[in-house]
Amino acid sequence: MKKIFLIFSIMLFSSVFALDWDSQSALNRVNNIGGKLLKANNVNYDIEFKVSHEEDVNAYANIDKEIYVYKGLLEHVDNDEELAATIGHEMGHIINGHCAKQGILNSIISVIANKMTKNQIVSATGQYLAQSKLSRTDEFEADLTGVDLIAKAGYNPLAMISLLNKISGNYIDILQSHPSGEKRILNVYNYIEYNYPSYIKKGYNTDSYKKALVMIQPSVEKRNSSERLVNKYKNEQEKLLKKKEKRAKKMQGSNTVWDGYYNTLLYLAN
Repeated sequence: MKKIFLIFSIMLFSSVFALDWDSQSALNRVNNIGGKLLKANNVNYDIEFKVSHEEDVNAYANIDKEIYVYKGLLEHVDNDEELAATIGHEMGHIINGHCAKQGILNSIISVIANKMTKNQIVSATGQYLAQSKLSRTDEFEADLTGVDLIAKAGYNPLAMISLLNKISGNYIDILQSHPSGEKRILNVYNYIEYNYPSYIKKGYNTDSYKKALVMIQPSVEKRNSSERLVNKYKNEQEKLLKKKEKRAKKMQGSNTVWDGYYNTLLYLAN
């Protein structure tokens, strides 16, 4: 009898605890911020924003132009600006065609996986490492697109750094599909410093941002102490500006070239 009462108590506590999270309120919050980003950046194709009750500190975008934000992440961000940075990053994956591209690659892999010889497996391993690098490039690009999206919508782009310092790990880069947290933070910081310098001067009042600054400060000081490194930094930022123009053109379209390829692949598969 005590065992039954204990089980009932746990179930009751769990149900009451679950009610503490207002999923409709969370969905409204995500949709309000997502809608603001879409409107401010003239994104003229539909992106659907959704929330998940899962506890993971995570968010993701898929090929159907859906962005899911997990409960764990919603409880982890300090403010709406960090949530905007999250949504902006995932929008960056959609806008830049990363989701569609990954869909194609996954489809191809699933078709050939059961037909590979030993030599082909070795070759595929090399291709996987190359794809990991490509995935890391996608993350960098989504970060910077997210910065542009939230800045245009009136949010402080330094929120992206505050967010990244919370959710990205610092690990051996070659073993991961995502770049290390420090590399991503420094990449975003350099981009904001060059394109939105007033925000750097203003700063951002979260502990996460302040800790991120401490982490990257040696790299920033090293760069600023060398004329060669300063010139390299400026050249890199100019190249990124040109890439941003290409991203802007994609942003204005109702589709991406990768979406077209994916639809063709689906047609051929049927």
